Amino acid sequence: MLKTYLSISILLAGIVSMHPVMAAGTAAAAKETQVLQRIRVQGTDREMGMGIAEFPPNAEKPRHKAIGPEIVYVLEGEITVLVDGMPAKVVHAGESYQLAAKDIHVTKSGPAGAKTIASWVTVPGRQFNVYAPK
Repeated sequence: MLKTYLSISILLAGIVSMHPVMAAGTAAAAKETQVLQRIRVQGTDREMGMGIAEFPPNAEKPRHKAIGPEIVYVLEGEITVLVDGMPAKVVHAGESYQLAAKDIHVTKSGPAGAKTIASWVTVPGRQFNVYAPK
């Protein structure tokens, strides 16, 4: 019985030690944006939203598009913005970038991670980000 217990312990240790190696080929996922506020835009059928997004080191938000325009300010770290058909753009803390409605893009953080605050315009009750697999 001791031999079986020891064999299982060694097997589990081997699996645990391999996990980081197996995960090295995939980027960590960014956390979901925390919505801070939404307000109606008077005289329209739109609303504005504001939220904070946190990215662990080398994390990314998968390829997606927004249904309305968005402006993003980088509070900490750096973000690489990859908009389909455009060169990659690195945005550092203290800088901002904007995206037009329906820009298909991926956002990735650098090795130190990143934190952003964003404002966007959307249609109330509709999902703002729509994932766009290739």
